[in-house]
Amino acid sequence: MKLTISILCVFFLIITIGAPPVVENVNKDKQHADSKEDNSDEALNELEYSRYLKEVVEILENDPDFKKKLENASIDDIKSGNIAQYLGLVQHHVRTKLDEAKQREMARLRELVAQRLRNLSEKERMELARGDPNGKHVQQFLPQHIDHQNSESFGQADLERLIRHASKDLDEIDRKREQQFKEYEMTKEYERRAKLAQMNEEERKKQEALHREAIEKKKHHPEVNHPGSVDQMQEVWEDVDHLEAEQFNPKSFFQLHDINSDGFLDEGEIEAIMQKEAEKVHDNTPEADPVEKQEEMDRMREHVMKEFDKNNDRMLSYEEFQHGINADEAKNNQGWQSIEDSTVYSDQEFQSFSEQLGHASTPHASQPHNPAAGNQVPSPQEQGHIPRAPPSVNSH
Repeated sequence: MKLTISILCVFFLIITIGAPPVVENVNKDKQHADSKEDNSDEALNELEYSRYLKEVVEILENDPDFKKKLENASIDDIKSGNIAQYLGLVQHHVRTKLDEAKQREMARLRELVAQRLRNLSEKERMELARGDPNGKHVQQFLPQHIDHQNSESFGQADLERLIRHASKDLDEIDRKREQQFKEYEMTKEYERRAKLAQMNEEERKKQEALHREAIEKKKHHPEVNHPGSVDQMQEVWEDVDHLEAEQFNPKSFFQLHDINSDGFLDEGEIEAIMQKEAEKVHDNTPEADPVEKQEEMDRMREHVMKEFDKNNDRMLSYEEFQHGINADEAKNNQGWQSIEDSTVYSDQEFQSFSEQLGHASTPHASQPHNPAAGNQVPSPQEQGHIPRAPPSVNSH
């Protein structure tokens, strides 16, 4: 009985203090979420959390005073949550919409935490019950992108938490994607070496020659425009949208590629604009790898967002797009250093990766394949480096 009371104290103290009436949209949101194929806690949490984040951003950007502060704020001020100090500037009807958005999110989180409690083992429940409600263990158990202490209204603490949590999570997603791609490339090279090790000397030399030839062929791809440059946008306008060059207009281009007509270019829509540039590198050889092509588009998308997305919300408003395409960087086509021109991993990283797979040594063959280096060993400066799309480089 005491254990049950302790658990309920933890649960209700942090999650349901002053819980407001659930607004009507909660049931609609829940039905939409339940229709998704993946019903796991984490997938549901990420889905709803992303929706909540986007909803808050869109509400705030409809307030002219706060929007102006966002546009003038530095990336550091936004990512640190310092921009939240200007929440008091927003109009009353905007605050009301923020309150309603938070109430919907709180209702979802109460269901989520209740389900997590039911899924705990007896031992885990005892550990949670003994824990300090403000301690690390309880904090890790609860979603941290919202202020649980004030469940009735959206305040400065909510905006600070949401921004910091989102920045951390999204950066971590990008970091994991980069690491997964590096491991994918090293796995490909390991398997190539393993096949070579099974061949006789004549066959091995023949395959090595074909491999070097394929690497050289990949390097001779059509010139790649700098992602986000005027030249790149105009090329998409003409070759993908099939419109006349003299009719190119940034606003029309933005509206045409705002597929869901929500007034923003999200990351998926930006990535679609990058597809033609990625195809120049990855669709011109029989050895074309769709995983490498996707990584190329991811890096291009990251680069454009870094240059254009001034408020760091991972969406481009038309104002941000217009400002970006009119900047000097967009007018000066600096080219692009593709994956094929980059060092993906070092010889030391490849050796370590192979050993982690339980092999004392890698199969005997040439040095690790890095698209830019062919069979050359990377320089000391390159070793240990996880490449990201540089802010501005020339691919030739």
